[in-house]
Amino acid sequence: MSRRLCIGFLLAVLALAGCGGEGPTAADGTAHLRVTRDRGASVLIDVDVPAGQSLLRALRSETKVDTRYGGGFVQSIDDIEGSARRHRDWFWFVNGLAGDRSAASYRLRDGDIAWWDYRDWSHDAETLEVVAGVFPEPFLHGYDGKPRPAAVRYAPGLQADAVRVAEAIHADDVAPLGSPVPGKANLFELVQGAPHLTARLRKPGSGPSGAAGFSFSGSVGRLLAGDFSRGFESP
Repeated sequence: MSRRLCIGFLLAVLALAGCGGEGPTAADGTAHLRVTRDRGASVLIDVDVPAGQSLLRALRSETKVDTRYGGGFVQSIDDIEGSARRHRDWFWFVNGLAGDRSAASYRLRDGDIAWWDYRDWSHDAETLEVVAGVFPEPFLHGYDGKPRPAAVRYAPGLQADAVRVAEAIHADDVAPLGSPVPGKANLFELVQGAPHLTARLRKPGSGPSGAAGFSFSGSVGRLLAGDFSRGFESP
């Protein structure tokens, strides 16, 4: 193979990698794509997209995207550009869990919620590993098509609400706070206090393959109706 043909072949391979290879089909189902600014405060895109394609390809189908480092890093979306000097960049999550690879290599699955957010990362670059604003994810679909078992723990007087939450997130393990929780399970804690919904990894630094832990107080009816969605964490 000549040098020119070899270069052309490599460029074609890279192009396919960035677009996710073959296009999605109806059998792949549907995912949801959300693009926001400032931890979800401003919504730029909020649409359904075909599953079965890469996250990057889905993003390109809805807006203008510029990349760096061979297509592995999204530099700008709709001309909103990241800046290391200003500590602002684009970050992505699937089902609330921070991505651990190039968006070109993550394949969306049926039911996934993909979320791009442009934000100041100066205070949370290493710690923002899971966000609460796509509840009941990641309980239902997990990451990379691998949902985890789920456990619900509740404060005194909240057992009935805990059962409602357990039904919503497909949890069979429901018990009072303080009861042991399997290490591999995503955890939802129902507590007393001012309304809030927060999320974290149970083991910090474990990445999207690790178990998530949620804490909630407030109206479970509002929670299940989606009133606590959209933000990274809801006060």
